[in-house]
Amino acid sequence: MSEIQTAADVRVLHDKSRRTGTEVSVIVRAILGAMRITFKNLFRKPVTVHYPTKERVYPDRYRGLLALVYEEDTGEEACIGCRLCEFVCPPAVIKVEMLKGEKRNYAKAFTLELYACEFCELCVQVCPTDAIVMMKSFDMPTTDRREMLLDKDRLHAIGQEYPRSWATGNKLRDMQGPPKMARAEHPAPGTPASGTPAPGTPAPSTPAPTSGGAA
Repeated sequence: MSEIQTAADVRVLHDKSRRTGTEVSVIVRAILGAMRITFKNLFRKPVTVHYPTKERVYPDRYRGLLALVYEEDTGEEACIGCRLCEFVCPPAVIKVEMLKGEKRNYAKAFTLELYACEFCELCVQVCPTDAIVMMKSFDMPTTDRREMLLDKDRLHAIGQEYPRSWATGNKLRDMQGPPKMARAEHPAPGTPASGTPAPGTPAPSTPAPTSGGAA
């Protein structure tokens, strides 16, 4: 255990460091390194995008605005009003009201407070029908916060205005789950493996060995 330093010891160390000083080469290298980065970026072309006169090119995996979509085969609303997105939303900005139908359910009301959204994508991941998706755009400038309160019609309009992102609930769940081939190789408990007869199935009869001579 080190001893407690007295005031005299601290003064001796301070005087020693003052006599030694800082090496000039260290300061010069630091200045030259900083100036090198400055000159390197001085002659680069500007990367500023002059929005909105010039549209920004988003990456392929970009995920921005949230929207509701229709089913491609029937053209009906894909949302069934299950409220899973409402239950999983961390900031609680989604409110869904279910409308029960004869064949399937629908969302009677769907509101999303985009100004308080965290864009965590949890609502997209839990959607069983891929009804709520994220779009490859974030182009919604406004000066009125009330315009960021999106109802069902506005969410459907956004879904038709911008291209969709690649990520949907079913695709994301398939990526997080185990490979399908691995599940097929390991049968469920109680399922006979390939080549093994099921319980209760008589074993195939084996012909008796015959003697070498003919009768």
